[in-house]
Amino acid sequence: MQCAHLELATASNVSESFADNSSDEMGIGSRMEGTGKRPWSDLPPEILSMIGNRLHTRTDVPRFRSVCCSFRSSIPPPRRDALRFPLRIPCSRSSHSVFLCDGTVCVLETPDKASSLAVPSPPRSRWLVKFQESSVGDKQLLSLFSQRRITYLPRNFPKIIDSLEFRIVEICREFRIEYGTLGVVPGIRKVVVSPDCVWTGLDELEVYSIGEEGRLAYWKYGDENWTYLDDQHGCSYADIIVYEGKVCVIDQSGMVSLIDSSFRTLQKFSPSIYTGGGGCSNYKYLVVSGGDLYVVHRGIDVYTDDYLDPRFKETFGFRVYRLDRRCGEWVDVGSLGDMAFFLGKHCSYAISMHELGGCNANCIYFMENTDSPYSRNKINVFSLEDGSIKPLDFPPFLMSTWGTFNLTQPRFTPSRFQEDIN
Repeated sequence: MQCAHLELATASNVSESFADNSSDEMGIGSRMEGTGKRPWSDLPPEILSMIGNRLHTRTDVPRFRSVCCSFRSSIPPPRRDALRFPLRIPCSRSSHSVFLCDGTVCVLETPDKASSLAVPSPPRSRWLVKFQESSVGDKQLLSLFSQRRITYLPRNFPKIIDSLEFRIVEICREFRIEYGTLGVVPGIRKVVVSPDCVWTGLDELEVYSIGEEGRLAYWKYGDENWTYLDDQHGCSYADIIVYEGKVCVIDQSGMVSLIDSSFRTLQKFSPSIYTGGGGCSNYKYLVVSGGDLYVVHRGIDVYTDDYLDPRFKETFGFRVYRLDRRCGEWVDVGSLGDMAFFLGKHCSYAISMHELGGCNANCIYFMENTDSPYSRNKINVFSLEDGSIKPLDFPPFLMSTWGTFNLTQPRFTPSRFQEDIN
């Protein structure tokens, strides 16, 4: 069975004449008659440079440089020695070759379709998707909550994605350590990379990981082996995230800390978050939303089956805390406003309702790993408004673990994704 591949067309290597034409099509390349408005291409170079230097992703930088000549010349292309994945790295857990792999979660918004004045154009579709790029450049769609490749696509899902026409908003990136095509290396709970942007070279690469036993490890490009944090208190770490360029971790007791650049000490936030103790009866997640750092505490009930040996777990609720940076305290949050949190195994992130139509706000989306012999894993939604937990019925914005309705096998098209060039 063939996995779904996307043809991702970009204009990162367009000629100047094509850039000017595309600018006209986008409505920014020429002055509109009678309006007196100046085109975007006439923005002062210092303004363009200021905007361009705030872009850090492989989606935004080529798109920005593809607008027109002035945009293209305002910022340089990504470094030629910038990070490329999959990247071979050492791993003490295996004698086999292992690789650092990445995935990107983003929102795709379809372009407006031309229509007559009598017939209104259909509304834009928005899709929340996760994809990874293979070593040969193909874009492969993955489930949002696992590494399962999506083999069948909804019939109305686009087969070719042109970055000049589609609005592509990168939500977050996830990182995994894998045996090439043989899947994720077991025993590793979470991986983050810092720094992670198109201006970063391999010589600056730093990788942090948390093992299933809660041990914190660090690897810098060029090192022969991983370095493990010498924690005299024997803390078991639950999650790790990059927040404002700093690597943060939370342990099972609810203490959040910043990792020192030397990887020798941790700068602890004070006070810690009391969430009812550690252990297997609760999980903790770090999420960044609207520039703030959140801790999500997930309460788990553990059941024992009298007939079958394995214990199975079920989520009974969540508590959310936000770091108040003015007073350095954690505030219990009763509402997420128009935001929704997505808690995944390899990354957690927040999305605004404005970015994704059809997504319920003030909710937490998560996979229920029941470990029960009677049921399979499922996607659930927790409402902070009423405390209810309901199963997700695969709405059209979500490429779920178990598929979506009205699926069709896409035709294979080789990728035309090309690197940005001068």
